[in-house]
Amino acid sequence: MDEKNRQTDSFLSSQKALEGKLNDMLNELTDTESERYLRVKSQKESYTEHAEIVMYRYTNGSGRLFGGALLQMIDTIGAICARRHAGTEVTTVAIDNLSFKAPANLNSTILLVAQVVSVGRTSMKVVVKTYVEELNGHRDEINVANMTFVALDRFGLPTPVPRLLEQEAAKS
Repeated sequence: MDEKNRQTDSFLSSQKALEGKLNDMLNELTDTESERYLRVKSQKESYTEHAEIVMYRYTNGSGRLFGGALLQMIDTIGAICARRHAGTEVTTVAIDNLSFKAPANLNSTILLVAQVVSVGRTSMKVVVKTYVEELNGHRDEINVANMTFVALDRFGLPTPVPRLLEQEAAKS
């Protein structure tokens, strides 16, 4: 009988310890979310650039950058920018606008620039501009994409993001 009581006591003790750990984790998560929303970050803190040479694998039959390849690059750099601002994982919710202004040809250098332009409680608007950069450094804008991302917590649920300094300044 003593052995069975010891096992029961051990089980109850383990269960209480596990419940305590879970409560600590939940409190930590809640504190982290609250702290994140109280923070204010500037656009500079999440500004992201990426350069790429247009290779054959990115081109269509006419030797120009395939729109789908550019869309993948835009989504990736937009997500990196949003993650830098949020400090968490993010998911793409929408691409409100994707305007192709000019082509990029095989062997062109393209430059993608992403910047958070506004935030909500859990969402961020990110603008990604794409340029063709000539060898002399001159840049021509060929694409603009307006995107919305939502920050996710470790359970995959929407979570608050830091406020945006420039947006806060515009309110005052």
